[in-house]
Amino acid sequence: MRTALARTRTVVIVTILLWLAHAGVVAALGTKPPGGLLSDVMQLTLGIVMIYAAVQASLRSEGLARSFWRLTAVAYSVWLIAQSLSVYNDLAASPFVSWVNNLLFCFWFVPLAMAMFLDPEHEAGHLDALVALDFVQAVLVCVAAYLYFFYLPKADATGELAHSVWTPYFAGYAFVAGAFVVRAAVTRSRDSRALFGRMGIFLAFSGCIDALYFYGPGRGLRTGAWFDLLWSALLVVPILIAATWKQAEAPEFSFDPPRREKRIYTEIFFMLYPLLVLFMSLRIARERLGLAAAVVLLSFVCSSARQLVTQNRLLLTKEALRREASRDGLTNLWNRKAILAILERDLLRAERDQEPVGLIMIDVDHFKAINDSRGHAAGDAVLRIIASGIAAVVRPYDSVGRCGGEEFLIVAPGCGMTESWELAERVRTHVAGCNIMVGTSSVQVSLSLGVATGDTARDMEKWLHAADTAMYQAKHAGRNRVEPTLGRAASAGQGPSDAPNRDFWL
Repeated sequence: MRTALARTRTVVIVTILLWLAHAGVVAALGTKPPGGLLSDVMQLTLGIVMIYAAVQASLRSEGLARSFWRLTAVAYSVWLIAQSLSVYNDLAASPFVSWVNNLLFCFWFVPLAMAMFLDPEHEAGHLDALVALDFVQAVLVCVAAYLYFFYLPKADATGELAHSVWTPYFAGYAFVAGAFVVRAAVTRSRDSRALFGRMGIFLAFSGCIDALYFYGPGRGLRTGAWFDLLWSALLVVPILIAATWKQAEAPEFSFDPPRREKRIYTEIFFMLYPLLVLFMSLRIARERLGLAAAVVLLSFVCSSARQLVTQNRLLLTKEALRREASRDGLTNLWNRKAILAILERDLLRAERDQEPVGLIMIDVDHFKAINDSRGHAAGDAVLRIIASGIAAVVRPYDSVGRCGGEEFLIVAPGCGMTESWELAERVRTHVAGCNIMVGTSSVQVSLSLGVATGDTARDMEKWLHAADTAMYQAKHAGRNRVEPTLGRAASAGQGPSDAPNRDFWL
């Protein structure tokens, strides 16, 4: 904690000293050589500090905040490349370098705008396939922007925006800033509100500074003039935001159950880049129809791929939820609701086909003693072993479910009383032959099983009660047995099992 505070304090002090040093350079040299070069170098140094602060903020964050600061670091890396080209241009002027660095300066914020696509509830701190597709869309936006703002219009000076596209450029910039502010206003996440709110206000302030440069007193000023201090201020503000960023350590306490954040606004943000590409392509098509069609086609492919990925994830989530709703989390058998639904379905089929359905109710003998002496973790492991043993013995078309605690139910379609008893005896013998090792001692497990049959769905409760009653008869008769006995030896379950022992170590 002290190291983090010391690092934050150092970043803040260095940032303030750099800005004051820049002010001194502007006051002392202005636009006279080497004033312009030193001014650009000071801004370049602030850019390096900004990237460092964003990286450190990402390391202190998790989930959405980590991805947000990583995107911020990428955006300012683009800005740093542009500023490096400005320094190079001060040393050796080149029209091509001027054009490239102005393009990067105009669209450095595009990676940062991708933060609107991050989901506070699902973001795991890394960029997945969807964000990768969004990044491709962002690249297409830059390509369309290059054609729209630099290739087709004729600028008054090399490397500058043409006057005819200033208004739509600032409108797009304002749209991004406004989207950040709206995202902060509608989100329920404190981290999202802080991140998007602060950066949205900063982007709006940055757009105003840009407007002052193109429309206001900054127009026509050379590098090294007083306006450079405003450019530096646009670096100081996000540095302070990143350096002082602290993720919320605990959610706000509330007596109300948490409400899921509505994500419709994030779905709208996914349409932003394709709409921008389409808007700019309308003007590009006047001059280069084939070029505009290619850009729109690629944007359409990315949007379609994104929809396919989203649809696939929705289907996988639906299947996972369906499985979770019908399976027991500990044993992976059917849960009580699902096994009863299966029983009802098989009884309805039995009415139609005039065939019985076997019901086998199972209870683990002395299971409470296992929990008390070995612990609940060992008890859970024993239940998993028993469940796998039962599932290994039954037929492929039989169904096994956990009714609760240490009770299980087998639904055996097409089995009368004799067949059901034989199946139950196989299950009992198989589990009794398991030798479970907990630490250095063994745990012997046995089952008490009750058998019943049914052939009508309307009497399902009666058949369940019959199987349950038979199971309790087995427990009262000494456990490790199957009831009813069908005239067989009542001691069938009391002797040692003929099945080979199966060893399990926990």
